[in-house]
Amino acid sequence: MKLSNKDEQQLKKFLKDSSVSKFHKRLQIILFRSKGMTYKEISELLDCNISTIQRTLAKFKEHGLDVLLQEKRSSRHHAYLSFEEEAAFLKNQLERALTGEYVTIATLYQAYQKLVGQTTTRVGFYSLLARHGWRKVTPRPEHPKKADVNTILASKNKIYIQEDKKAL
Repeated sequence: MKLSNKDEQQLKKFLKDSSVSKFHKRLQIILFRSKGMTYKEISELLDCNISTIQRTLAKFKEHGLDVLLQEKRSSRHHAYLSFEEEAAFLKNQLERALTGEYVTIATLYQAYQKLVGQTTTRVGFYSLLARHGWRKVTPRPEHPKKADVNTILASKNKIYIQEDKKAL
């Protein structure tokens, strides 16, 4: 495989640039192959699989050097909706809340399942809300371990003697 002078200079420039360091292995594959090294030699030198070398070289031959400097990985392959569709769903629900409708997590969850067309997990739904910056705003009405009324009144009705400041 032969590289043009321009491609070789650009490749060496990228290898010196630390901002593209996560792509150095790809760039080294191209450089070593252009120097006449075999797939096996490159594989042993860079500690990568031969199929990785073949894929990288094929991408380079088809699209050029710039495609090797792009990150294509993402973690949302199994989502029910795209990020934009989720945002549109939540915007619609927010508009309903602004018109005065009382919106709870239960009603949001049911509307989401109806939109998706299948049952989903609550954990996944809470992740959707967190992904879009939604959080619980309304505090609970009272603490679950709040003392009863008589205990609260008894603690407030203490008589103090001025000299000692002791409760009777």
